[in-house]
This record gives sequence, C-alpha cells and structure tokens, in this order.
Amino acid sequence: MIRQPKPVPPSGRRIVFVIEKLAQRSGGAERVLIETANALAARGHEVEILSHEPRGKGPFYDTAPGVVVSNLLPPRSGWRFFTEWIRSRLTFLPDYPVLDRIVGIARDGGFTRRLERHLRATRPDVVIGFMPPAISALAKAKVDHPMRRVASMHNAPEQDFQNPERWNHTRLDQRRRLALMSRIDRIAVLLPEYRDWYSEDLRRSVCVLPNAVTPRAAEVTGREKVVMAVGRLATVKRHGLLIDCWKTIAPAFPGWELRIWGDGPLKEDLAARIRAESIPAVTLMGHRSDVADHYLTASILAHPAEFEGFPLAVTEALAAAMPVVGFADCSGLNRLVQDGVNGRLVPVGDGSDTARRTAFTEALSGLMQNEALREALAAGGPPSMAPYAPDRVIDLWEEILFADRMPCASA
Repeated sequence: MIRQPKPVPPSGRRIVFVIEKLAQRSGGAERVLIETANALAARGHEVEILSHEPRGKGPFYDTAPGVVVSNLLPPRSGWRFFTEWIRSRLTFLPDYPVLDRIVGIARDGGFTRRLERHLRATRPDVVIGFMPPAISALAKAKVDHPMRRVASMHNAPEQDFQNPERWNHTRLDQRRRLALMSRIDRIAVLLPEYRDWYSEDLRRSVCVLPNAVTPRAAEVTGREKVVMAVGRLATVKRHGLLIDCWKTIAPAFPGWELRIWGDGPLKEDLAARIRAESIPAVTLMGHRSDVADHYLTASILAHPAEFEGFPLAVTEALAAAMPVVGFADCSGLNRLVQDGVNGRLVPVGDGSDTARRTAFTEALSGLMQNEALREALAAGGPPSMAPYAPDRVIDLWEEILFADRMPCASA
C-alpha cells in the first residue's frame, strides 16, 4: 500500500532516498545512505527510504526515529509468484535488438512503474537515487509535480557506466544508463576527478559530495600486531593476492596476525585455501558489526583492491590513525592515501599479478618491521580526513538538495 503524505515541519522538506536493494546489506553505500538519512531527519526533514526487493527484511544499519523504510514490492501472492516466474524466464532471452527491450523490462521488474506511482502519491520535494539501478528508475519515472532529482554515485564513473560486468547487463541498459543522466537535476560524485569524467553538458549538473568520516584517533589506547583487511570477499578486493603475500611474510613475523573482515562469494574458496596450504596466523573474521572498533586496535590496514569509489574502510582506518597500504592505481584509494604521509601507495610495475604480489609484499612487510614509520604515517591519517567531517558533509548535502544555485565543492 502506498503511504499517503503527511504534513512536513515548516523548517523541513520531504526527502525520499531510493535504492534497489537494502535488506540486511552492509556495504559502504548502504551505510552512507542510512547515516545520511538519519542526519537529515535530525535536522527536521521528513525522510523516507524506498527499496524494491523480494526480501522482507529490514536494513542492516539502524535507522533513526522518524526515518520511514518502505519496500515498493507488494507482499508475495500466488499471482506475484507466477509473474515473477514469467519475468525470470524472459531475462534469459537472447540480448538482441528488439528482444533487448523485453529483457530490459523483465529485469527492471516493475521498479520504475512502482516508483512512479509512489512519487505521484507522496509528492516529495527531493528524490535521491543511490547507485545506477535506482538512478535509472528515478530518471524514467514520470511525475506531475515539481521535485528535484539527485543521483548519488558511489563508484568511479567508468565502473558505473562502462564496466559490462556491473549492474544490469542488458544491451539496452548499457546504452541508456549514461543517456538517462540528462534527466537528473544534480549528480553527486565522491571525488573531484570523477566530476571531470562527465561530458561538458552533464558536468554542469555534477557536484562533489564526499562521504562523511567521523574522527576517532582520540579513542586509540594501544595497537596490536594485527594487519586487518575489510571488504566484501569478491574478486575485485584481491583478498587472494593479500593471502599470497601473507604466506610469504608470516614466517618472518612471529606474533603478527592477518584478520580479514567481510563476507561474499569467495569465502569458501579462501577458507579452503588457507586450510589446504596451512597458511599461519590468518583468520577470516566473517561479517561482524563490531569491525569499527578494530580500527582502534590493529596496526595496519591492507587494502589491495582493484578499484574503489570512496572506500569507507580506508577512511575509517585513517580517521583512527592507522596507516593504509594499497595500490597506486586503485581509484578512490589513491586520492585518500598519500604515500609517505598517511600510508603507502604500492607501485604496480608492469601490472602483472607477479609484480603486484612482489611490490605489495615488500610494502607491507616493510611497514610491519618499522614501528617508527607506522607511527609517523598514523599521525598523518586524522588530518587528512578533516575535510570530510560529518557536519560539513551534511551541510553540503542540504546545499545540493535544496539550494537554487549550483554548488561546486571540492575536497
């Protein structure tokens, strides 16, 4: 059932966040959405979060009082099971001209239509789409009242628009995803270099809106001999490479441990490999809600990812005065980590797996054996995160959502 609008406080606005999937998802974008929604609600705005998914579960992160979470999909019924079965069959049609439209509509699953209906009924002032599926649905939705449409991007643009392995894989979606951005009033990107990627026409609508980072260095009381890694256990995070490096490093560093937080499709493969090769002092910690506390006790964050948007694990480590080791060609990370200031940017050589493993092993082991260097790099972390203070970022959110003029911020 569509929720009917209710009066908004005179000082507040009616804001709707849209994301395709949210139920029990603990990724960085989902966390940013919840934290931003909570902060805007605390400033007197009426905030609703819409998802479109079959799982009847709530968000992983806690929402503040006053933040409404709604699922656009109706409860399952016999008819809906039947229509979902038909739709699932259509998604396997060959992705050729003409048929690609049928496949695209099937994979959309009625997201655009249901969103359109909801927005017509509730008449929000601003709607923010989080990540491409929701942004495309928002761009296509036809409403009969004035509202500002905002796209919140959470990766490097070439990954969102040019990587065929991400998001909806249909030819139709890949052709239209970027073209639909012309229907968006404001495009929020995480870093200044992402703004430069867009065409001149779209760039006039692009604002730099980083994620908020809470300072925590004052909470640090001591460090353990622990290298930590945080992220989804998927190929793009390169946990396999990190374990390769650790297999070489561990014998020379008794008393040190590698702890990897996260869950994902590679969990069983990584665990089996650790057992089969008897790799010492490495633990897969799984998916845990207390990971933030470990930034205050571990000594190094190892983050060998292929690419990032604005990696929260990296920012939280730096804000907690922990040095970070990552590759120099990793987007997002290479803006936040300054080699020799708050961490190490590892050169990639010829880019081969062998060159990467060798260079990462050298950088990580060099930092493990040099306590004075760790302390110096740790001291550089908190000042580098000062531009992303929460109040400053939420001020920028309000400016982008409501100001008549086009803000142009850099961080």
